[in-house]
Amino acid sequence: MDCWPDTEPSNIAHSRRVGIVPLAFLYGTPFCQLMTTSFATMLLLSLACSSPALAQNIAKGCIAEHYRLVALPLHPTRINDRGQVSGTTPTRKAALWSRSGGLRVAAVPTGYTIAEGTGLNSAGHLIGVATNEDGSERRAFTFIGGKRMLLPGKQSRATAINDADEITGEAMVECKSAASPVLWRNGALIDLGACCGGTAFAVNDRGQVAGQIYDKDGHYHAFLWDVGAGLQTIGVDEDYSASVAINKAGHVAVQAFPHTYLYKDERASPLQLSPKYPSQPRGLNDCDVIVGSFGKHSDDSKAFVQDSVHGFIDLNERVLSAAGWKLEVASSINNRGEIVGWGDFKGDEDQGFLLLPQW
Repeated sequence: MDCWPDTEPSNIAHSRRVGIVPLAFLYGTPFCQLMTTSFATMLLLSLACSSPALAQNIAKGCIAEHYRLVALPLHPTRINDRGQVSGTTPTRKAALWSRSGGLRVAAVPTGYTIAEGTGLNSAGHLIGVATNEDGSERRAFTFIGGKRMLLPGKQSRATAINDADEITGEAMVECKSAASPVLWRNGALIDLGACCGGTAFAVNDRGQVAGQIYDKDGHYHAFLWDVGAGLQTIGVDEDYSASVAINKAGHVAVQAFPHTYLYKDERASPLQLSPKYPSQPRGLNDCDVIVGSFGKHSDDSKAFVQDSVHGFIDLNERVLSAAGWKLEVASSINNRGEIVGWGDFKGDEDQGFLLLPQW
């Protein structure tokens, strides 16, 4: 697990304006100093999230005993290993938030009225989707270095971006009647080969793409794609499944209602999530820690975190000093164990939060 010493100044004035907790005192100690002072142990931790064999043996460093909650000024979608967060502002604009820079809003592309921030990479390159006034047209775009660029393809949506700036999503392609899973590479649109539509939800730094495709009968199936093997479905027993997240090792979180699987080493292993209610995985880090939501229905959900060591945990039970909050959805987790999502705060719905591990 990487060390990320705090060398950036806190933006306390901005924090007070938007009503979030100042973070300077929370980040004053380098992350790995909180864990160990032994070089050998630090080396082990650095390998833990990149080695499948070691990841399952590390009992500490991926899920914390407790978390400190910080309110966010946006509806978050992803968090990178630098603690930068992508998401959407209350005024429906794509934005990037960080503790050093505060909230940085991307201008809505010309001809569109609203935009969502759907993801980012470790460099803070933001992706999103813009929609016109009546909702009849949408377009994927990037926001890099202060410059916005529309991606090719009609009715497109960007979902994830890796550190090579390869972007996944969906778009209309020639000779097909439904939006197909696609990859944008160097500005070019690549059709991943589905016959009947689908969406690519995630991409890792090895260029492996995960998502769902439809068959001719209208069933959707989890898939994994790479340049060498092409598009291959992930075999699970259910008729409906989707690959929702992928990590650096190529491990995939698969949702197959009502079950969830972790696909690795060409095998899909069922996960023990909520024993009572349906669970929806949304994020996966390099330690195979999964975050998401569970509940009777979407309006009554709770955020969870799960791994092979700690099992299934309701995040509401791990948060310190969170009076008035109900954590409903955890959407992303980074390799520092930081989690973003949204919930209800004192009656206000869909309020964004950041959970900081208290090791």
